Amino acid sequence: MTSVREARPDDLDWLIAQLREFSQFFGSRIPLFQDEAFARTTLAAFIAGHFVRIAEQANCGPVGFIAGGVGRHWMNPEIRTLAEAFWWVAPQHRRSRAGVVLLNEFVDWGRKNVDWIEFALEDNSPVKPETLLKRGFRFKEHNYLLEVG
Repeated sequence: MTSVREARPDDLDWLIAQLREFSQFFGSRIPLFQDEAFARTTLAAFIAGHFVRIAEQANCGPVGFIAGGVGRHWMNPEIRTLAEAFWWVAPQHRRSRAGVVLLNEFVDWGRKNVDWIEFALEDNSPVKPETLLKRGFRFKEHNYLLEVG
């Protein structure tokens, strides 16, 4: 059984460890996770003022999380947005329902609280685009990264 709950400040140690793994998975020359103090402060602010949910499984504890920034669109402040920042399930739990339960919570919350939900998938994500399309998302743009450093 997988349940989802709001993240709390006492989840920071676990979340930081997961972000380290995500940074390795992302695979950039300059790691996404470089400064723990900065990551801890930023994540604490996300927990306090944005959207962060944790998936837990009975007898396992936390197994994944999803986080999104909540705000106004930079071009039109009338558009309230929920922009996905991280969606991560620990590799050993990826065959569970944790990922889909987190995604459903993200979409359900967004439908009730914002006008737009923005979501990205990493190029090496095991998630198929159909997972988003069948929930009403439509493909709008590609995202590219050029590491110049």
